[in-house]
Amino acid sequence: MSRARSPLWLALVGTAALVLAGCGGPPPRPAATPLAGTTNKPAANPTSATGDSPDGGSAADAPPEWSYSSTGKRDPFRPYLAELGSSNGPVVTRCNTPLGQFELEQLKLVAVITGLADPVAMVEAPNGVGYSLRKGACLGKNGGVVAAVRTGEVLVTEWMQRADGTRDRTQTVLKLPKEAALNFEE
Repeated sequence: MSRARSPLWLALVGTAALVLAGCGGPPPRPAATPLAGTTNKPAANPTSATGDSPDGGSAADAPPEWSYSSTGKRDPFRPYLAELGSSNGPVVTRCNTPLGQFELEQLKLVAVITGLADPVAMVEAPNGVGYSLRKGACLGKNGGVVAAVRTGEVLVTEWMQRADGTRDRTQTVLKLPKEAALNFEE
């Protein structure tokens, strides 16, 4: 059997001829559909009385112009809690003392006196001013309250607002630095 008469050979040549015949024209243009949040604007190109645009193409062939408008949409790069705080006005803390201006991490524990019936601690603010603390004292921007004054540390309980709006109770321990701790029992 010769190669020219093989049915497989004839099918292959016929398929190749059909594929080459179909590749002659330009690809079809996709239909223009506006995206969500976009607005269609009329074409800015003036048309002549015949309906042709100045560049030689038909006005119907030109794709519609569109633009994106972010009006009324949330900025995806701003934190969610920043928007909550701005919508409710300025953030109000429950602590109206001078220590309510600072975050707990900014305060430095300087001294602790625990031999009394009501222990006392001293913290230093970032501006260099020292303040005394007892159990129940208010401090920090989140309205923290001193829960306990122990040897070498102060336990502060505060309520933190989460991204979903709920509030969680957290406890922070302010520790006395090693160089400031004096151990008289040695």
